[in-house]
Order: sequence, then structure tokens, then C-alpha cells
Amino acid sequence: MEVGLDLFRQLADGETPCGLSDLARRAGMHRAKAYRYLVSLARAGWVIQDARTGKYDIGPAVRDLALSWLSRQDPLRLAGAEARMLAQMLGETCFVAVPGQGGVTAVRVCQPGRGMSVGVAEGALFDLESSATGRIFAAWQEPPARRLAAALRRDIRAQGLAVVEGEHVPGINAISVPVFGAQGQLLLALTVVGHAASLPADPDGPAAEALRAAARRISIAAPGESERPAGRDKKPAA
Repeated sequence: MEVGLDLFRQLADGETPCGLSDLARRAGMHRAKAYRYLVSLARAGWVIQDARTGKYDIGPAVRDLALSWLSRQDPLRLAGAEARMLAQMLGETCFVAVPGQGGVTAVRVCQPGRGMSVGVAEGALFDLESSATGRIFAAWQEPPARRLAAALRRDIRAQGLAVVEGEHVPGINAISVPVFGAQGQLLLALTVVGHAASLPADPDGPAAEALRAAARRISIAAPGESERPAGRDKKPAA
């Protein structure tokens, strides 16, 4: 199994189909031995061979395995794990929010465990207009949320990030990013919130970049919108 999987990994890591001799050389095995493994992998659907060129490529079984893996993923569980990691890495409160009956609701809240952090309770609700978290949901709401200015909605959708500064809660900033499902639907928002002294409302800063990277890891499929960081705004924080 290990030998066969190593040979398959050499094929999968290549950017183009590969001939037998080149593949055997990459795997460090005799050509005849590599051929025997490839025959077995082809029977199982992991490898296909082009009848015209004789080159090998990954087969349809890989697609089926990927779909099976995706179907087993729980975005909320993955987002909770990312939130815990971000809270420790950034030293700020990080939480996961989803749409609920009462509105956009925090369902997983992770504290950094050190320093002075902003308290957010699980079950807390977020306004669609004044909070970074709420704006993420308002930006992708169909039909468009009336309370969110059309220009702001377009900006958030185009930039893939909502940033607010502490006008409602002085000195508190927040940055929020969307997480999408396989069909491009908004599943949840991942938000970091903190004091302005430790969390600048910077769409190009380390916290924003870390959030965007986490959202990409969680997202089952990349959104159709741009994931470029959002511009800074002057709305209330949340």
C-alpha cells in the first residue's frame, strides 16, 4: 500500500500527465515494478492512461474520494477550530456567527486566554447595519437588506471583508469575513474583535490576512466574489 500510494502521489503532485519511465524515476523504482502498480491503480480507477500518448494521469476515483470527503466536513466544527487558533494567535476574541431565528447569532466564541480581551457571549445578536458580522450577512442577503446602503453592500461583496471602527463602542474594532459552501451560499461569518490599541481596523493588516486565510481553509468552495481585503469604513464596531 505504501509503495503504491507513493507512486500515486508522484503522479498526483505533477502538473501534467506523466510517462511510465519518468514516473518510475520520480518514485525511485524499476520501470517494470512501477508498471505493475499502475495497472492495479488503473483497475481501481485511481489512474487512467491516454491510449494515444501512453501517459498516465489521475483517475475519476480521486474525484469521488474528494466529493466523499467534502460531504463529511462540518463547516461549523472547522470554523470553531479556526476561531480557537486565531484567538490564540492574534490575542483577540474570535467568534463564529450564523443566521438564526432571532438574527445573526454568535454560536462559537473563543477567548485568547491572556491579556485584556473583548467579551462576546454565545447567543449574542448582531445588527445588520452597525456590526462587521451583520454586514457580512446583509451583503449577501437576497433580496438585499434595506438597512445596508447599496454602495456599502457592493463594496463588501467586491472586497470580501467587512471592517468597522469603534464609533458605537468607543475603542473597539472588528473585522469579519464570509465562509461559503459548495454552491457559493453564505454559511457563516468568522469575526475577530478587540480594542483599537491591539486590533487596528486595517484591512491589510495581520488580523485581516489571518481571517481571510482561515475562511479559505473553511470554505468548501471558493466564492465567486473577490477575496481582496475590504477598505476601511467609519461605522460602529461590533
